[in-house]
Amino acid sequence: MPPHRQPRRTTRPHPWSPMTDAEWAALAPLLAPPRATPRGRPPADRRRTLDAIFWVACSRGPWRDLPPELGRADTAHRTLRRFARSGLLDRLLAAAPRLASLEWRIARAWRRACRLMSMASLLLARNLGLTAALPCSEADLPNPDLSETLHRARESVLESGLPILRSGLKWLMLLHRMVGGRPQAFRTTA
Repeated sequence: MPPHRQPRRTTRPHPWSPMTDAEWAALAPLLAPPRATPRGRPPADRRRTLDAIFWVACSRGPWRDLPPELGRADTAHRTLRRFARSGLLDRLLAAAPRLASLEWRIARAWRRACRLMSMASLLLARNLGLTAALPCSEADLPNPDLSETLHRARESVLESGLPILRSGLKWLMLLHRMVGGRPQAFRTTA
């Protein structure tokens, strides 16, 4: 059974602004480390680092254009990569609909790091219906819902009236392309 998909949510782009105290209060509990003893040095100013990540995500510019008052670009970039690899960005994306004022910024930050994400993360964004987080159109993403796709493809072959043996190879090639999506589209879009 395919996972439940939520209706599409289109969030309006808006210019970057620093997080308010209320937004930080809503976001801070989600950033707590899952382990009791986190390794490494704690960040000096996590709020400023997140503002830097959101600035780059909203501006769509390179990391080197980050204003100096938001900290070092390599620190923010490294933090975003760590969030992506640890699964924290997925948790933030799942919570984004509850954080209405931060939804677009979280979706754009997630999209910025989507190349580091697993296929399950890409499908999470699709199933949540957050179109701002998707790195490409939904048609270009992989389609793991094989049973539904297979059933539709089978019905279209049967309705065409062509013998299945003659069109079987083309049908299998079409199914293979539909399942895999277009990796060049969702792995190279910024």
